[in-house]
Amino acid sequence: MATTPTIVLDEVHWSTGGASILQPISLAFAADKVNVILGPNGAGKSTLMKIAAGRLRPSGGAVLHGDRDIFSIEAKELALQRAFLSQHVEIDFAITVEEVVLMGRYPHFARAPGREDRRIVDAALDLVGMGDKRRQIYPTLSGGEQQRVQLARVLAQVWSDDAAPAPRTIFLDEPVASLDIHHQLQILDLVRSLPARRCTIVVTLHDLNLAMDYGDRFIFLRDGRLQAIAEEPAAVSADLIQRIFDVRATSLDTEDGGRVLRFGL
Repeated sequence: MATTPTIVLDEVHWSTGGASILQPISLAFAADKVNVILGPNGAGKSTLMKIAAGRLRPSGGAVLHGDRDIFSIEAKELALQRAFLSQHVEIDFAITVEEVVLMGRYPHFARAPGREDRRIVDAALDLVGMGDKRRQIYPTLSGGEQQRVQLARVLAQVWSDDAAPAPRTIFLDEPVASLDIHHQLQILDLVRSLPARRCTIVVTLHDLNLAMDYGDRFIFLRDGRLQAIAEEPAAVSADLIQRIFDVRATSLDTEDGGRVLRFGL
């Protein structure tokens, strides 16, 4: 499996209104891995993701997609190679769940979706457990259901049934924040399976235990600065957690050989 980075940030920083939100950051996301961005509220996680995905132009520095400046790539071409799930997507008009997911297929057809596009929409909805609600009006769904539909849209955008698919990058900003435990695990199990299909995952999570269970590589931010990168869960120490989150962490071994973190002030 490939290990070369797909997206590289070179001294990117971002400021607005005279305030510096991100200090210069250089890093590469590991291809075909789950890269988890962690940090307290206001650390700059969402801003970093938007810049890395080419949705927000940095105040300085460069973002390379392969060997190309991501901001020089045509929107349609880029949409076929990377997809982005925001924390909040507002859709207030009467559109069905199926039509929302079909938005992800827009880069793939010229005037009207074909049979293959609709097959992929159906498959993506089934993957997130929303196939039985494909005809429901989207704004009538709960917040958690809407988030699952948006994930299906993202999957449909970069879908590939090829035996040797082209590499793609999927950015997920707090994809399980509004979900119950069952659906959190369902979605993260799905996310965990994507690197085997040449998908590089970049995801922000608040729950450190879920991050340790599902992540491969951990990028820690605080106050808009890159603080540390841990290449495996075992490298995330109690001292690092204390430094980033101002909490004490105790690691408990589980019967299946894993570990659970408990926290205190």
